Amino acid sequence: MTVAVDVIPYERHEGDDERSMWICRFGPAEPGGWGLHRHEQHQIAWVSEGLTTAVVEGRTWVLPPTRALFVPAHAAHDVVNRPPAALHCLYVWPHACPLDWTAPTVIGVGPLLRELMLALSGPALQAVEESARTLFFGLVGAVTDPGVAVPLPDDRRARAVAQWLVSRPDDPRGLDELAPAAGTSVSTLRRAFAETGMTFTDWRTQVRLQAALPHLADGMPVAGVARRVGYASLNGFVDAFRRHFGHTPAAHFTRAPDR
Repeated sequence: MTVAVDVIPYERHEGDDERSMWICRFGPAEPGGWGLHRHEQHQIAWVSEGLTTAVVEGRTWVLPPTRALFVPAHAAHDVVNRPPAALHCLYVWPHACPLDWTAPTVIGVGPLLRELMLALSGPALQAVEESARTLFFGLVGAVTDPGVAVPLPDDRRARAVAQWLVSRPDDPRGLDELAPAAGTSVSTLRRAFAETGMTFTDWRTQVRLQAALPHLADGMPVAGVARRVGYASLNGFVDAFRRHFGHTPAAHFTRAPDR
């Protein structure tokens, strides 16, 4: 069920009106999952350790430390961490932000941006706010590899199927078996998934790749990850991963971002 936008609350932080940009840090034990909410500021969510899942207006991204997500002001969102994850959320008022992005955008976090984010999370930010903001946004750029963003279908029955497959990506059933279990037809499910902008096959691939990232981050062997997320062969998983990310699963958490 879609939550009406007008019932999603705005959250305020102490000192909102006194600063143009600031960062909130959350410790490794913080799971997140505060529920859908909004801010009048833009937000950039990033973990210096671990993984986090950002949910923005019905789409989800799994983010390692080499990626952050820009969430535009007023967008309904939530952030769920995979403990232990060290989450840093930067907030900036739109009038102080040089970015003109109006949609969620994945940012590459290289060594310099990483160190700057860590430094800005400390007490020194207010003393150097203007110069820090200029340097920060000079380093920020969208990446060509956007991670994994999986939209859910609007149709109630298709959404139930989608939510099941998100929780059980290893389920091997196709639409011809899933449709009767959901009390609908194959054509209805196919059409509902197509309305997400992807075929069912492409959508399922995205879900499986998303499900693979936490296991890869935990150090599980690639062959085990492939089986865990529903691939019958290691080569099939590696090929799908390379097509989407441009590199192998083994390289995903070790390569530098392209920005």
